Amino acid sequence: MPDAEDHQPKLVIGSGSSTLADPVDAASQAVDQFRQSIADQSTRSSLNSIDLVIGFVTPPFAQRVGMIADVLRARLNPRHLLLVSSGVIAGDDYELGPSAAISIFGGCFPGVQVHPYMLDATWGAMDPAARANKIGATIGVNETMAASLFFADPYSVPMVNLVPALSESRIQNADPQGNTHRIGTVLGGLISGGNEPGNNTLFLDGQIRNYGAVGLTLSGNLQVDTVISQGCRPIGEPMVITRARGNLILELGGKPAIDAIRDSLQDLGETERELLENGLLIGRVINEQQARFGRGDFLIRKIMGGDEQSGALAVADLIQAGQTIQPHIHDAQTAREDLSLLLDAQRLYGRPAGAMIVSCTERTQTFFGSQAHDGRAIRHAFDPISDGAKLAKAGRELNAPDQGIPLAGMFGAGQIGPIGQSIFQHAHTLVAALFREPDEVNLDG
Repeated sequence: MPDAEDHQPKLVIGSGSSTLADPVDAASQAVDQFRQSIADQSTRSSLNSIDLVIGFVTPPFAQRVGMIADVLRARLNPRHLLLVSSGVIAGDDYELGPSAAISIFGGCFPGVQVHPYMLDATWGAMDPAARANKIGATIGVNETMAASLFFADPYSVPMVNLVPALSESRIQNADPQGNTHRIGTVLGGLISGGNEPGNNTLFLDGQIRNYGAVGLTLSGNLQVDTVISQGCRPIGEPMVITRARGNLILELGGKPAIDAIRDSLQDLGETERELLENGLLIGRVINEQQARFGRGDFLIRKIMGGDEQSGALAVADLIQAGQTIQPHIHDAQTAREDLSLLLDAQRLYGRPAGAMIVSCTERTQTFFGSQAHDGRAIRHAFDPISDGAKLAKAGRELNAPDQGIPLAGMFGAGQIGPIGQSIFQHAHTLVAALFREPDEVNLDG
């Protein structure tokens, strides 16, 4: 007689992808793979109760999202459907694009409330607290919020004000004394692929836009764990900003910023100097209270330019005097090591039902020298270790690969995700969401 728990609905996630040139054929093939992925995991009627589907399409399909949505809704009948276009997308073990491609994931999320939202960024001038309150109401922040999955068009959404508002919107009063805590998380990114305003496409529950932002906030019986891998390592020495204005670092330790950076890099080894040819980045310390700083303690920012005459350095961030920065470099080996260490920590928890990733457009096969590094690493991080003796007795391949967890995502123009208690916009970064039922901890390793 089956256990009573077998009749309880479970979190079941599937994925599917296609590179067929016709949008209807591609959507149909992706659905076939999705349905098979769900069927492989469940003997119950999960396919009859699809709560949400999230899909990513490449630019050739950006203007055909309506046709794709029709197929997905007809064959899967999801309660909520979100689609965005992006230059390159991720589907299970593959990078897809820039030619025609689609990748989808989603499934049955029992006990989870889904709040869809659109945001057009026309809230006007208001103080930061009021903006955070309005954003919180729009995205559906509540006490049981697990995560808000957020996607924005980079040409029409002012992220410099929106990201802090997204972060602050999660602060709620926890008791009558006014003590606060932060609820859930926000992760996603800026869609890529469109080379001018109006070229990107966002679809949510029947509405199509080429501007603004869309998202789904998931609350209730769900655990969403995040992996944020910046894949950069510090070089030179930490330096304190002594003069700044806006996004300009004017002085470091009392010296013109450019001169101070040059001085800090004088003693680099040959390998590090070669990596500098790929570009220099700036890391801003997140927690200034630490006695020392290392990998993971910095928020990585691009250097936008510099002025030799004044010695000022422009970075992709708002800077204040008193903050600590350090030069960084981005290299494939560091990126591999960083992600591997983060996934080691995630193995303490149960195998995720699925994953969504937003990676940087600079973390593709060109950077790593191998296909879909980020997606493959996450998909197979939780593969069980095979019992070679049992496989041999059964006449099966000793190194037969595990299917991995279902995964889809995109390579965005910017990534959004948490570090510590705050939400930031990132560059050169992998942001991953791992979906689990709550409190699945594996203390046996």
